[in-house]
Amino acid sequence: MQSMFMKARTALETKGRFASGAVPEEIADSWYRCLGHGLDPVGEPLDADIGIHALRETRQKHEKLLRVIRPELELLSTQIAGTNHMTAFADNRGVVLDAIMDTEFSMSKCARSVRCGTIWDEKLRGTNALGLALHTGRTSMVTGAEHYFASHSKVSCVATPVFDSQGQIVGLLDASSEVAARQFHTQALVELAASNIENRLFIEDHRANNIVQFHPREEYLKTQSVGMISFDENGTILGANRRAAQLLNGLDFAGLSQFRDVFRTDFGTNLSAMRGGETVRLVDWLNSAFFARIRLSRLALGTSSQNLALNLPSTYEVPSLPDTPVFRDEQVLNSLRLAIRAAKMITPQHVIGAPGTGRTTFVQAVHKASCPDKPLIAIDCRTANVNAESDGLTGELFGGDNNSSFLIETGGMLVLEDLSEATGRASEQLAQLINRLLQHKSSAKWSIIVTENDDPKEAAHWPKFVSMTFSKLRQLEFQLPALKERSDASLIAVSMMARLSTDHQLSRSAIDAIFDLHAPNTFYDLEKLLTTLAIQCSASVLRAEHVNRYIVHEDLRDAVCPRCKGNSAKEAKCREINRVFVECNANIALAARKLGVSRNTVYAHTRISVDEG
Repeated sequence: MQSMFMKARTALETKGRFASGAVPEEIADSWYRCLGHGLDPVGEPLDADIGIHALRETRQKHEKLLRVIRPELELLSTQIAGTNHMTAFADNRGVVLDAIMDTEFSMSKCARSVRCGTIWDEKLRGTNALGLALHTGRTSMVTGAEHYFASHSKVSCVATPVFDSQGQIVGLLDASSEVAARQFHTQALVELAASNIENRLFIEDHRANNIVQFHPREEYLKTQSVGMISFDENGTILGANRRAAQLLNGLDFAGLSQFRDVFRTDFGTNLSAMRGGETVRLVDWLNSAFFARIRLSRLALGTSSQNLALNLPSTYEVPSLPDTPVFRDEQVLNSLRLAIRAAKMITPQHVIGAPGTGRTTFVQAVHKASCPDKPLIAIDCRTANVNAESDGLTGELFGGDNNSSFLIETGGMLVLEDLSEATGRASEQLAQLINRLLQHKSSAKWSIIVTENDDPKEAAHWPKFVSMTFSKLRQLEFQLPALKERSDASLIAVSMMARLSTDHQLSRSAIDAIFDLHAPNTFYDLEKLLTTLAIQCSASVLRAEHVNRYIVHEDLRDAVCPRCKGNSAKEAKCREINRVFVECNANIALAARKLGVSRNTVYAHTRISVDEG
């Protein structure tokens, strides 16, 4: 027995009219418009196409937008995989500019119709999700026989508009499949992808302004569901994303122009607090409370290194590499040789070591030996968790030809620092990027190195496809020992001092004093000690006595010399001398002047005994 809808469908095809009450309202309205355009529901739609030259020009015109769109299309395609599907992006005329489809869908009749350059305006293609979303400005779902043309009845589609920061439609995202059962799930994913794109476009348009992110729940401030309002330095509203209007429901947002028109508090005070890294509490004029923070732009952060957009912020800072890295420790040298061999064979590997064990230097040495003419791109996966929802992923570029565009065809080395810390959207974007690099079939090859503090562990919150992708990287592991456990620690100290200061040299006694008395566990600890020596001491050859004099133990501030121990009055005076000595950066003469005592007194209580020369 035919359903009411199918009876209406049959009437449309045979009589050119139908009972509108049997058809969803938006679909019925679209069918009526198509009848008005003179379209035949049982005929074939016009295969409208703008042509290859116009397509090339349109893509060039929207190049920046497409760089934002592409990773969302790829991620969306991954999320709905297994449904005989296609994802596409069309501009605000309904012209398809980019599309991704799985193998099964690519062999269907529909795939030959939905290709780049084709126009999916309702007037030409009848009722379809792209055309309907373009007409209504809302998310549209068109399932099977709801399409105006009978030839489209085997496909179900979901499309949603993408708005720029001025509220204008710049394009449409579409997901089409021959499996209709998961369309409501697909709709949620398509809308989330559109929200991600809109937030990135908003941030790009207002990067030089103060972007305030707010949400009723503080833990949601790092998600895509935040409202964002852009202000100038005086609190004038310059723009807002769609989510902001939804959260401020009840306020006539379009008529508001100042911070004080929205929130019951002072703009300047809150701006200062947010710039200081605080999360503040704001209350609007309808007494709705929100947590808010300021989104620091790249300009505000003032990064000086070259950022490479991966189109999928992370920011990654690498300490300077010594001119001659030291790898004389037997364990480290053996690991380096194997890592270089693995990189040349394009075998993923893990480098495990605590912060300050030389992971960055190790990775750069592997890159220099295996592919020095190719780029080295590094992503800090911890920072990616903060920026991924709005900026997408960015990495630091080292080596290569300084091209600011990420081209998968170039090949090179990708370093993922603390991959196990990646969560949420960042983990999905990273998994997508890794899959692209591992599956790329051209002659260009990418070596992937993961650096971790501890042995990698699978995170329980990762989706299945993320866990499966990350597991592909666990083929080889190399452990880096702590600095104090390395047999070449003294050579590292000599090399590091040569880089820090050309005016100083370390003697054997100085090296022994550094490692025996202060036991630096990391490269950072050692660099701090050597920097202090280079700044404080004017002698060209540094000896043990200089180490004892200028490198002060942290516990010296409350230390008591043997002569004063046991006498409370003397202990108090001794602690005062040691405290001032530490505050004066081990400057005996300055400490003596501040305390009003002789230099010999300071020497005696701080247990320092060294000739000035």
